Amino acid sequence: MIQHMHLVLAPYLPLSFLEFLALISVIVIVVGFLRRARGALGRACALGLLLVALANPCLVKEQREPLKDVALLVVDESASMQIGERAAQATKLLAKLTQKLATFPDLDVETLHVKGREETDLFQAIDQRLATLPHDRLAGIIALTDGEVHDKPASVYDAPFHALLVGRPHETDRRLIIKEAPSYGIVGKKVSITIRVDDQPSLQSSSAAVAFHRDTGDITTMVVPVGQDVTIDMPITHAGVNLGVLSTDVLPQELTPINNNVIVSVNGIRDRLRVLLVSSHPHIGGRTWRNFLKADPAVDLIHFTILRSPSKLDNVPNSELALIAFPVHELFDVKLKSFDLVILDQFHNQSLVPDEYLTNIAHYVESGGALLVSHATDEALPMWGASPLAPLLPVVPTGPVLTGSFVPDLTPSGQRHPVTQFLTQEMPRNQWGPWYRQRGGQATKGDVLLSGINNQPLLILDHVGKGRVAQFMSDEFWLWARQGNGPQAELLRRVAHWLVQEPELDENALRAYAEQTDNGWNLTVTKHSLRDNTDDVAIIDPQGQTTTLHLVAGALPGELRAVLPVTQTGLYHLKEEDKDILVMVGATNVPEFGDMRATTKFLEPVTKATGGGIIWLEENNSAGNVGLRRRAAGMILHGDHWVGLKQNDQYRVIGSKAFPLLPPGLLLCSLLVVVLLTWRREGRS
Repeated sequence: MIQHMHLVLAPYLPLSFLEFLALISVIVIVVGFLRRARGALGRACALGLLLVALANPCLVKEQREPLKDVALLVVDESASMQIGERAAQATKLLAKLTQKLATFPDLDVETLHVKGREETDLFQAIDQRLATLPHDRLAGIIALTDGEVHDKPASVYDAPFHALLVGRPHETDRRLIIKEAPSYGIVGKKVSITIRVDDQPSLQSSSAAVAFHRDTGDITTMVVPVGQDVTIDMPITHAGVNLGVLSTDVLPQELTPINNNVIVSVNGIRDRLRVLLVSSHPHIGGRTWRNFLKADPAVDLIHFTILRSPSKLDNVPNSELALIAFPVHELFDVKLKSFDLVILDQFHNQSLVPDEYLTNIAHYVESGGALLVSHATDEALPMWGASPLAPLLPVVPTGPVLTGSFVPDLTPSGQRHPVTQFLTQEMPRNQWGPWYRQRGGQATKGDVLLSGINNQPLLILDHVGKGRVAQFMSDEFWLWARQGNGPQAELLRRVAHWLVQEPELDENALRAYAEQTDNGWNLTVTKHSLRDNTDDVAIIDPQGQTTTLHLVAGALPGELRAVLPVTQTGLYHLKEEDKDILVMVGATNVPEFGDMRATTKFLEPVTKATGGGIIWLEENNSAGNVGLRRRAAGMILHGDHWVGLKQNDQYRVIGSKAFPLLPPGLLLCSLLVVVLLTWRREGRS
């Protein structure tokens, strides 16, 4: 509590009226002196006393309570602050500054933690906090940061802004940048990607080694010039997301390798899906296949139906059965590799396709092709013995054709497999219609997804070499199409897409994605498995540290799942058995991962405009060496090893009393004396 006295005016008349009277009085007095009128001095004194009386000057005595100033302590916790010892250095400094600031009894301290994952909006956070603080009591702002700031203050602060920089000046860093990359690419084609390797602060070398690791497991190495744009090609090998990781070598004494890696994500789309459908004879199931495939405008369908075998004797000339002869050589030799999917519907050899062409189909599948076989008649039985296609097929036909009403049922593998797992969501099984015919057989390999009569295999999928094979042991899915009482379209679509290796239908896929939370990032890892087990996944973080993540059963059948909280942004490698995938936490081609060196260039304009200073805190210096001083407004507010906080001298009045400076009686007597003296002076002749 302090006492303070000061002079104020409490006029009896409006101040504007008093100003008018004062102006008239001055004119009268000036005219009187210019004319050398007798009594001019007395009139001036009388008018002056009158104006003073009307102004009523008072002496005010106040009781004031001093108000504390506010210091804002800002802690940068962005991604770049996690490099090396920066975070530890800032934590140590924060503790020391908090202790020192607590020694000032006239100061309140506010602490602000600023987080930034893709960029550091330091001043935006400061402006938001200052809006809640008393503007006239701000003593100063002290920021603990590396200087990597990507915004500017909305206005100049009325208090000093000081920056205490962690890290070291003149740091060395290398950055790999994706200058240009397409979002989409055609499967089977290549896309061009433009990259650039930059050394900071200047060229440390003339060239750099870059490794291109794709999700197919292929690794390409190249040497590129530093500081120049370079264009490379990326093959689009499959539909869906095609991932690639570009990595460059690390410089000696480099600040961080985080921005030496970038991830390329290109969504592969099929220009056209080329399908070859061969039916042994006209039947309604073949029409269902044709209608399904032609309903998709992205499918190019070539369909051949064999009207009769060469051994059949009748008098119908060939010219009336077909416009062209069955092009065996063109289909199964010249053009075979151009097809994405081959469907043999109720197909049996009938001496139309020699074994050498069937061998071509086998090689086509083993090299990455797709084959779907649908059959349910005794006529198909002879081809499954010595046929070159027999080793490809997962089911060996046994016994006669089975007949009787049955509803296809999901096997345990079918409940887990992505192809059939969601069929019951399209339509519950109790609404499925019956089928009436099925080819009996024994599954020797592959995964049985649907079963029929006597739990005989109905739909079987298998991997053969680099390709895939699907086998339907019935052709009566057309019943669902005719009556609308089954998920026929969804079943055929999923089988066809699985055969052409759509990634989302992979039954043994390891996937991961990063999700941002208030406390950092969550890395969610999922795996599809047809086995009842749990698995461990090795996760290698951007710093090269390995963590083992235990996957457990998820909400869906066949799904294994786990969530790992992570604090570092960058590229993560996940390895499990023969699976090796990549996932990016955060983004590398953003301001926060640009020039990650500690710097003064972004903060220096602000410190100069506010009278603040910048102090480097190198690793060999103690945070306790930074001094804090309280300084009056107008004084220098920073030095080589200290920063100053402005004294605003704000207060709150808790009591006041006013005393007239001149008592009214005294003023009246003085005025009468002056008037009488003036009258007496003017009365003399």
